[in-house]
Amino acid sequence: MRNLIDKKEIAILALLVLLAITGLGWFRAEMGPTHENIPHENIPYNNTYAWAEIFRGYEAYLDRRISSWVIRGDSMEPTFGDNDVVLLVEVDPDELKVGDIIVFDHPTRPANPPMVHRIIEVRVRNGEYDFRTQGDHLSEPDRHWLPEDKIHGLVIGVVYSAPPG
Repeated sequence: MRNLIDKKEIAILALLVLLAITGLGWFRAEMGPTHENIPHENIPYNNTYAWAEIFRGYEAYLDRRISSWVIRGDSMEPTFGDNDVVLLVEVDPDELKVGDIIVFDHPTRPANPPMVHRIIEVRVRNGEYDFRTQGDHLSEPDRHWLPEDKIHGLVIGVVYSAPPG
């Protein structure tokens, strides 16, 4: 009988700890800087504040600003596709690994809009990170290695757009 009570006590204690952590995250988000000076109507999806305002508690938990980017094209289907919105956070290059999905500037065409592909290989040369990327829908990897300074962030979520029709 005492063993059953111990398990219940541990479960209740674990739930109270999780509740406290969640509450601290929300409290920290509420006490942090606000974006009241930004009009909330008609904010474009790729505006940093649009999705970040919705996910303020998560920003506090992650201790990183959440940004968003609207996907253009189908190179990452079926993971996500045209007009879906990805949520991303800035990360240090040494935190990235094979399988992560990143938003980055094309390494040789800076005028192109940022791209979103999956990391398939990582290398370190002279203390600098380079990444080989590939779209999930593509049969070949991207032609050029991606230097760390071209990366905007790590994709941590997606908001799928409504299907046409």
